[in-house]
Amino acid sequence: MASIFRTSSGLIRIFRFFSGGGALVFFFLLIGPISPEETDPSTKRTMFFFAVTYGLIFIYLMIPKLEVWLKKYHLLPVLIAASIIPIAIINAKYRTLLVIGSPINTLEDTMTLTILLIFPLIATAWRYSFPIVLLFFVVLGFLDPLLIILINENITPELLSAVYASLVRILALGAVGFMITELRNQQRVERKALQEANRKLEEYALDSDRLAASRERNRIARDLHDTLAHTLSGLSIQLEAAVTIVDKDNEQLRILLNKARKTIRFGLNETRRSLEALRASPLEDFGLLLALQRLVENARERTDIPMKFSLPAEKLDWSKQLEETTYRIAQEALENTIRHSNATEVKLEMKRDSENLYMEIGDNGRGFDAEFFENESRFGLKGMQERALAIGGRLVIDSQPGRGCVIRFAWKAQNGSRN
Repeated sequence: MASIFRTSSGLIRIFRFFSGGGALVFFFLLIGPISPEETDPSTKRTMFFFAVTYGLIFIYLMIPKLEVWLKKYHLLPVLIAASIIPIAIINAKYRTLLVIGSPINTLEDTMTLTILLIFPLIATAWRYSFPIVLLFFVVLGFLDPLLIILINENITPELLSAVYASLVRILALGAVGFMITELRNQQRVERKALQEANRKLEEYALDSDRLAASRERNRIARDLHDTLAHTLSGLSIQLEAAVTIVDKDNEQLRILLNKARKTIRFGLNETRRSLEALRASPLEDFGLLLALQRLVENARERTDIPMKFSLPAEKLDWSKQLEETTYRIAQEALENTIRHSNATEVKLEMKRDSENLYMEIGDNGRGFDAEFFENESRFGLKGMQERALAIGGRLVIDSQPGRGCVIRFAWKAQNGSRN
């Protein structure tokens, strides 16, 4: 039994305690009246109906399989029953009291109904939007006086006071429902803002760690370049000098020196390759947006060609493979433009949303025949297209002789994947 309470949602758990407690309270009032006035049959009948109603609601909520079967509709019958049945019971009591000529205690019944309706109000306001809450209590507001008018043939001052009391009650409950809905909405907004702040903080911490690691890698690469690479270079030069001064008759020594020189050159090449691999890429140092900005700025400084760029304001949250592909395509496109286009204006533009990325690099240079590109590898364009296809993207090259060139790269997430 304890496991049922632990695994249930908060609203269902609240309704279990409310309905179970309400059933017990009305049962004890039924078997042990507090005052002699509560011994009349209409009051006992009312207590009995209340006890049965909330007892049945409690039993309904204690069946776990119903929650599994009904899912999001599991609480709806409870809300309807806990809201409409108490009103019907009180109105039936009014009808009985009028028939036997007994006075109606409007204040007491209004207080009882208000207490009983406050729980379905809280559940409705917390679970649904305010228009639904308002509709729910407007229906209740008309239902209560409508039942009073339909059940009773004559409208007496006592009945009018009951109608007024029901309208005031519904108005008060509606105001409470509005406040609860606003508090819930505010809580959700604050929770979403907190989650967003936590996400940005995690990204900042990750970026800081990544930047520290990339800086350390670059420092190690510089140190190795200044020591090991320079030492090997100097040793290679000394061996070349030694070969030139060795006696021509000492062929065996010349062979050994040449082997040593080749070995050192091989080691120097491997060292340079390892240093290049060790150095952090611009993406690791700055991220995609800043790396693209620096790429354009460096290209502009090298050539004095006016270059414009338009990038998203917010940081992109894509996979490393997609960022690497986007950066390499932009890098190759700009390099081709600088070397071959004779352009006087270059523009890089990137747009994106939650599932799409679009980048366009254009120039006003001499252009080329795009149909020739389909059959020949030219300016590294084939490699750019292969990179795009490798991640499920699409690269389109639009160019004609004398009309410049525009390279468009588009990528769309497949099945929610951002890789």
